[in-house]
Amino acid sequence: MLRDLLRPTAILSHVLVLAVALGCVALGTWQLGRLAEVRANNALLAERMDNAPVDLTELTEAGDVDEVALEFRPVTATGTYRHEEEILQRNRDHQGQTGFHLLTPLELETGTVVLVRRGWVPSDLSEPPVAETAPPDGAVSVAGVLERPVPQPSFGARDPDEGHLARVFHTDTARLDRQVDGALFPMVLRLETQVPPLNAGPGELPFAIAPPQLDEANHLSYAVQWFSFAALALITYGAWWWTRARRQDDHPSAQDAPATQIPV
Repeated sequence: MLRDLLRPTAILSHVLVLAVALGCVALGTWQLGRLAEVRANNALLAERMDNAPVDLTELTEAGDVDEVALEFRPVTATGTYRHEEEILQRNRDHQGQTGFHLLTPLELETGTVVLVRRGWVPSDLSEPPVAETAPPDGAVSVAGVLERPVPQPSFGARDPDEGHLARVFHTDTARLDRQVDGALFPMVLRLETQVPPLNAGPGELPFAIAPPQLDEANHLSYAVQWFSFAALALITYGAWWWTRARRQDDHPSAQDAPATQIPV
């Protein structure tokens, strides 16, 4: 048995199986690291959402905006909607139905403009400004949380670099700043409450957007799967060699069998 285990082909198979097992362990460990990062980030964001809201004008007057530090920060603002400059964000889901999110510029009392994610509308309302969801005239007071902008990706769906954008894939505030009159705040305000109210009653458009779910994705289950694959590879390989050894014990080869005496 030991001689079989030390043959060159056997050693090569040992190395290959061990490499597969170590690769699976490495991937499982990486998934656990990602899980720890997600949990820490979720705890940080949950803590921010519990903070008392700050007036958005204080942030606009503070100079440079730290998007990472302000993500999910509760804010309040007072201003006037520019409904005629409304933009629709594509491929937004609501209860299993695909539609748009309304991104409506809100001009603050200081003159700064912030994009407000006001709510969801079905896909048949595809021409902004959406008359069926017109915001109140005059000054409104809004409260919500800040979202980081989403720049154009290197791959996948992109918004045109030139021209006026009526519908977008991404909340790229740097790109949209070109078509908004005035200085556009570099983050998006996801609306939670508004005075006057967002809509006249339950079931009326636009539908309010649910707060983000701070889940842990599938990192833990993926880690368990990779560790299971590593264990399965080693156990299967060891069982194969054990079965091979048992068969050799039950059926010894001719060279291992005791020599028979030839009668004279």
